Amino acid sequence: MRISNYTFVAVTSIAYLHVAQGFQSTPVMGWNSYNQMACSPNEAKITEAINSLANRGFVDAGYKFFQVDCGWASRDGQRNATTGALKIDSNSFPNGLLPLSQLARSKGMKWAMYSDAGVRMCDTQVPSPVAGSLGNEAADADLFKSLSTEYVKYDNCYADGPLSSQNAPKASRTDFVTRFTTMWKQLQQVGITGMLVCQWGVPYSSPNGLEGPSQWTKGLSTSFRLSDDIATGWANVYRIYNQAVHIAKSGNIGPGNIADADLLEVGNNGMTFDEQATHFAFWAMLKSALMISTNVSALSNEFVSVLQNRDLIAINQDTAVKPIKLVQRWTADRDLWTGDLANGDVAVLVVDLSNTRRTLSLQFSELGIKSADVKDLWTSATVKNTSGYSKAVNGHGSLALRLSNVQRTSGSEPGYTYSSVSNGVLASGANVQPCTGCASSNKVGNLGGSSNGSVVLSNIRTSQANQTVKFDYINCEVGYLGSSNNERLASISVNGRPAQTVSFPLSGYNWATDIYTGYGVELSGFNTKGANSITISGAGSGWAPDFDRIAVIA
Repeated sequence: MRISNYTFVAVTSIAYLHVAQGFQSTPVMGWNSYNQMACSPNEAKITEAINSLANRGFVDAGYKFFQVDCGWASRDGQRNATTGALKIDSNSFPNGLLPLSQLARSKGMKWAMYSDAGVRMCDTQVPSPVAGSLGNEAADADLFKSLSTEYVKYDNCYADGPLSSQNAPKASRTDFVTRFTTMWKQLQQVGITGMLVCQWGVPYSSPNGLEGPSQWTKGLSTSFRLSDDIATGWANVYRIYNQAVHIAKSGNIGPGNIADADLLEVGNNGMTFDEQATHFAFWAMLKSALMISTNVSALSNEFVSVLQNRDLIAINQDTAVKPIKLVQRWTADRDLWTGDLANGDVAVLVVDLSNTRRTLSLQFSELGIKSADVKDLWTSATVKNTSGYSKAVNGHGSLALRLSNVQRTSGSEPGYTYSSVSNGVLASGANVQPCTGCASSNKVGNLGGSSNGSVVLSNIRTSQANQTVKFDYINCEVGYLGSSNNERLASISVNGRPAQTVSFPLSGYNWATDIYTGYGVELSGFNTKGANSITISGAGSGWAPDFDRIAVIA
């Protein structure tokens, strides 16, 4: 039977989908060479890593994918003259990669590879001397298959050429879908069903405007990097943490569409033990890939216990693949996150933002829960039929909890009255801007910053003196490694009282459509018997987010 070109495309697409569904629907867990070896892996180091993962119980704990990152390919920029595929660096890997793949698989692991959707691979040497896969996807997919590869991390360096200035482009682009789909299809054709789109959370310039990777990668990968690279230090964890807020809220994360928050820093220098534990708990509950990237043979037992925490791993691998979502932030104090699990249990993470030793307390009523059984995932302590939980933690420490036998509270949320911020009185450089995604069709921008803009909303009436006020805002200032931490700060005052500084995490990529709705801010000082005012301005010299509307309890 003759099949038309259109029919062939449809059948082929179905085939790709069917094969892709053969890959696991939950996040990958494994080990990646980069944080320990940068772009200088070699046969001896990789052999030691494979054996250490097996001998120290990581494979049994679920860390199955073994991935060699940059540095495995020849540094002469040339390809195999016969096959056209990338050449393996014979100086670092004199016996090639196949014996290492075989060793990893003999230990119960799965082999994973790395390449780049550019003319050069990312490399610590700039400009990179290593060829990328752009234009040679079929040959490289064949090479990966010959190594029994099951998963490929596909990077984004040198998309426009081999020059130093073309190393890591962060400007929005129109070619993401084309470049990454080409490799995705070639991998599918050879039976490799897992691929990470690693383009650092850079916006895609689509026909509908700027989009983030959670929006355009579904169907052409099994996971996407939600942010720029991680690095040592709590500030880098916090940068990625803030970028994850809107992605977790979006509903785009799910089985077969995993948000990868980058490699784990657990076991490396630069953070306290408690910061590393919180980092791991957040990655696990976000349903990120869990890729260890440290010298496993040198890990202390306390770091092994974090990485092999079976309760957190169980939440990470929960079949519902629902990430925790931010319930509320108390700026510079704490964050409260929660997410539902497949069996009806609830995952909870409370993170200290004050960086001081203190007691973190949680009343389950904040989650709409009357009572539950609690398991502390750090200590394994359990409490039956309780309405809250508290524990002393160190700076940037966390409460990591699993609630079961959950009894929800009855009743509904209080009614809210909304006010459009564009109806307020603007001062200095603040202005009203059109906003297609805003409830009021307009927003107020140019708050703070060099314009020193501000807005005052008046005649606000409420029945509650102290309450959680809801803000609909836009913050699309994407922060990359070495730049901002993916939050904007605003100064908010009620009735002229001393203002408080409020953190507003990244809301998306498109300043006209990506509104974060219902962001709760605890404010006090309202007059319940008359009119009130709320003043919004910048905090310090930085820009505040743009605002659509606010809501107070009626």
